[in-house]
Order: sequence, then C-alpha cells, then structure tokens
Amino acid sequence: MFKKFWGAVIVSMLTLSALPAAAGGCGAIQPPSPGTNIPTGIRFTNDSHYAMRIYWADFKGRLKEYALVQPDETAGFKTYVHHRWYVELYTPDDAICAGPISAPDTEECEMRVLFDDNGQQIGLDGGYCDY
Repeated sequence: MFKKFWGAVIVSMLTLSALPAAAGGCGAIQPPSPGTNIPTGIRFTNDSHYAMRIYWADFKGRLKEYALVQPDETAGFKTYVHHRWYVELYTPDDAICAGPISAPDTEECEMRVLFDDNGQQIGLDGGYCDY
C-alpha cells in the first residue's frame, strides 16, 4: 500500500510539472485571434524600466509566449492582419496586461510600451496599431 501511495504521488508531481505555465497578469486565455491569412508584421519596443513578455492569442484564445523583452529592447514578429497580441509588464508591485494589440492591414505596426510609475499605469503608443 505504501509503494502504491508514493507511486501515485510521484506520477501526480510529474503530471503537474508538465502542465503549461499560465501567463501571469494576462491570464492564460484571452479572445482568440481571427483566422485571417493576410501577412503583416508587428514590433514591440519596451520603453519602460521593467521587463515584459509578449504573447500571441491562438485561435482558441490560449496565450503563446513569443518573447521576453528587457527595457530599451525591441522584438518584432511576422503575423497576420487582426491577430491579437498582448504585453505583460512586470513591475515591482504587479504584472500588468495590455492588449489586444493588432496590425489593421499589411503595413507593419509598431507599439511602444511605457509605464507611468506615479500613476502605476501601462501606456501604449501605437504607430499604426489597433489597441
């Protein structure tokens, strides 16, 4: 009986460690990206003092991590028109989510991510992006 109990505990631990990690402030699920096939691009610039993660919402709304972007760094991706992207900014107090962010047509959109330390709010400056 004792061996069966520990065997079940070990199997449970292995199963739990294999589960995908949820996206902190953004959660694990958001509205899904539409099934469009018109190619475009999206670029994120981190103009805050904090690290941020970039997520794409798949066709079922599950967030897929694409990058960890440090302050003063930029990350760009090939994507499709109206696909939904999210930014999760890690401040000392909390993880803050912004999005959805998307490119409205074939011109690449560029999103600057800012943070107001006094107001504790994330700011978006989206050159040619919908948000």
